[in-house]
Amino acid sequence: SYEIAVAANRGRAFWDALLEAGAEFDVMPYGTEALHVMRAEKGFIMIGDETDGTVIPQDLNMQWAISKKKEDFLGQRAQERSHMVSPDRWKLVGLETLDGSVLPDGSYAVAPGNNANGQRNTQGRVTSTYYSPTLGRGIAMGLVHNGPDRMGEVIEFNKVDGSLVKAKIVDQVFYDAEGAKQNV
Repeated sequence: SYEIAVAANRGRAFWDALLEAGAEFDVMPYGTEALHVMRAEKGFIMIGDETDGTVIPQDLNMQWAISKKKEDFLGQRAQERSHMVSPDRWKLVGLETLDGSVLPDGSYAVAPGNNANGQRNTQGRVTSTYYSPTLGRGIAMGLVHNGPDRMGEVIEFNKVDGSLVKAKIVDQVFYDAEGAKQNV
């Protein structure tokens, strides 16, 4: 995927030239919704969906992005706080409903018991959720308490009507985990 800027009065000519040049490769344009679905199928995060002010790279399986060579970097102090280095955090995983449906966006995974306010305890939340035409079912990513250590476990998510939907914790990469499709 690429983003290219051209003068407005040359946009159509550029569009036509791209489609003509790519015809032998069956290129086709796609919109932002398709882009969102494809990035979720590959397990790629989106800033603002999988992240907020409480999420650190380690929660997203992105510890590789933190330099081990630098003595200091932005966010280093925050990363050293006890609750940030705790292994007891919500971490990114893939979610597959048992019935193939699409999980409600922002839905929380319920846990046994109630908190001090009398509300149901939670153990995670959906961060991105889509119907995947490639896979023929709903896919989702979410932050789940100790998620990567719970692969294969089934948890329940609340729906607006009060009912629950069961989802299995899976790898966040739903399609082409080996990366073969990107090297065509």
